[in-house]
Amino acid sequence: MESRAHALVALIFLAVLGVGVAVVGLWMHRSEQPGITFDVLSPYSVAGLTLQAPVRFKGVRVGDVIAIGLDPANPRMIRVRIKVDRATPITRATFAELAPQGVTGLSYLSLTDHGTDFAPLPRMSGRPAEIPMHPSFFEVLSRKGESLVNRSNELADRLNSLLTDKNRTHFARTLTHVDQATDQLVQMETALLPTIKALPAMVAATQSTMVASHLLIAHLDALTVAAQAPLADTAEAAKSLRRLSVAGERAVNTLNYDTLPQVNRLTQSLMTSSAALADLSHSLQRSPQSLLYGNQGPPPGPGESGFSAGGN
Repeated sequence: MESRAHALVALIFLAVLGVGVAVVGLWMHRSEQPGITFDVLSPYSVAGLTLQAPVRFKGVRVGDVIAIGLDPANPRMIRVRIKVDRATPITRATFAELAPQGVTGLSYLSLTDHGTDFAPLPRMSGRPAEIPMHPSFFEVLSRKGESLVNRSNELADRLNSLLTDKNRTHFARTLTHVDQATDQLVQMETALLPTIKALPAMVAATQSTMVASHLLIAHLDALTVAAQAPLADTAEAAKSLRRLSVAGERAVNTLNYDTLPQVNRLTQSLMTSSAALADLSHSLQRSPQSLLYGNQGPPPGPGESGFSAGGN
């Protein structure tokens, strides 16, 4: 009798439990908010993404992840099914990214767009519309890190091939030469210190010279202005000189072509007269009486009266 009572209590408990589960299920089903289903296709890893993970559109939670699995059409792709609010502006420019949830190691799905195409995402009959997945920051960093590591290895290999014994010897010699050049530079700097210290005084003197030069230029300008009037007088004098030169040229031409020929003719006449005077003087010296009696004729010749064979 007692065992039957226990069995009855157990049956009643199971019935109440079943009714409670059914009521809770119905309540949860009725309280589920309506939404739109989309599929996110990802060629990248979705590590950290779990079911019921939040879906955020530009930081605002708009839905949840409801399924994660391989794409039956292409096993290399991962298909993540999400359900978001109907008011979410999903367009052709919308894409998904994985974003970390703090330091928990879990991730959520972040939706965003470039704002370049505002047309709604097309739907196919019987299938949810598909949203592309872009690589996350850590995915890009991982790929860049792998490339960086490869380049670092390549650089290390090249450095190993570069740092041979012969090259190390050359490097040591180069460093020695650099040390020597540094010492020489220090010596040059020490030698130049007095000159550098004297530079302010030189600059001051240069400034003074420049001021004096400006003053000199100003005086030269004033002198130029003052010299313009004498220059004008000089120009007039030059014109007068040109007129005088023309007159002198005319006088020279007159002297050459008129006066000198007359002087030449006069000189010839004087020379002829001088020769006649000389002959007259010689004649007077031989016979002064000819001045009174005139010139005597030649002595009589043979057969003429007064001829004398003895002479006189």
